[in-house]
Amino acid sequence: MAVHLVIRIAFILLLTCELAEATPPIAKPNCRSSCGHLQIPYPFGIGPDCYLDKWFEIGCNTTGGSAKAFLTSMNMEVRQINISSSPLNRHYSFVPTVQVQIPIIYSKFCQLAGNHSVTNISGSPFNFSASDNTFISVGCDNFATIAGIFPKVFGCKSDCKRDSKVDKEVTCSGFNCCESTNIPSNIQAFDVEFRSVNESNDREGVVVKGCKYAFLVDQVWLKENKPDPSSVQYWEYVPVALEWAIFQRNNHSREFFNLLKNSRKVCCFYPDVYTFYCDCAPGYRGNPYVEGGREDNDLNHCGNKLDCENTDGGYICNKRKSKSKKVIIGMSPYLLNYQNKYKTKNTNHIVT
Repeated sequence: MAVHLVIRIAFILLLTCELAEATPPIAKPNCRSSCGHLQIPYPFGIGPDCYLDKWFEIGCNTTGGSAKAFLTSMNMEVRQINISSSPLNRHYSFVPTVQVQIPIIYSKFCQLAGNHSVTNISGSPFNFSASDNTFISVGCDNFATIAGIFPKVFGCKSDCKRDSKVDKEVTCSGFNCCESTNIPSNIQAFDVEFRSVNESNDREGVVVKGCKYAFLVDQVWLKENKPDPSSVQYWEYVPVALEWAIFQRNNHSREFFNLLKNSRKVCCFYPDVYTFYCDCAPGYRGNPYVEGGREDNDLNHCGNKLDCENTDGGYICNKRKSKSKKVIIGMSPYLLNYQNKYKTKNTNHIVT
């Protein structure tokens, strides 16, 4: 009984030590790491010397009862920041993203909400994600296309005719609502042109009245929330995913890049010659941009027939010698005294 009691105490102490380990930092030292429930990882930051450059400055507005984060350089509300890959990532190739709110674009015949607001982030290290977003437009006799990407033509068509050959049970199949996921890459301005499905109307200058609107939206958010697109006209903003990278335009960012790429715990990527972004190297997780922000991933892919020995950033699979496995637990002086008090001869416990 005494041995079992000692082992239980030792297990509790070991478990307590594990829980007491500090969580790897996500922000720079002495900087805020959250705004309300939203985590703010570096290179983003709140306050002086807490962000990499002006593009990553976050303002935290606490008025109105709930905290809201904003990208101050573009005055966009931030809903989510992704800086490194994880098992829950949607794509095999990781690209860091930030989810922000952008306005819905309405045609001139809409009276219920909003204006024709163009979102322009040109010159920034952000662009609309082609893989995370989808394009949706609502309206009758509607051919909606993204403007300013000539010679490309990207958009979708929707109509409200009863004889329309679409699946009316499927949302945005073409009946009053259309959707397209094949968004061009590297777009930094989002504007929409609304035309008639009947090309002759456009040639003859026939104006078909009726409210039409369009928006880019994060696909995962759309799938999880499942809003009726026809109700979106009463909203003003929708969440969209922006990909981001870090400019190499000054000595500070270049030194930062050289520091990161020389770390064995970090992998860096180059979308072009002027920008880069990084991720934790295989076997590590956390924030690749912060010193001490990467931790061992404690991997185990050995399977049931092999013993896994965890190493820094990896693991070793050892052949199991027998069905019995000895677990040696080192005892503290206090536990040894406790054990000797009950005249226990062995200081090790064997679990078979």
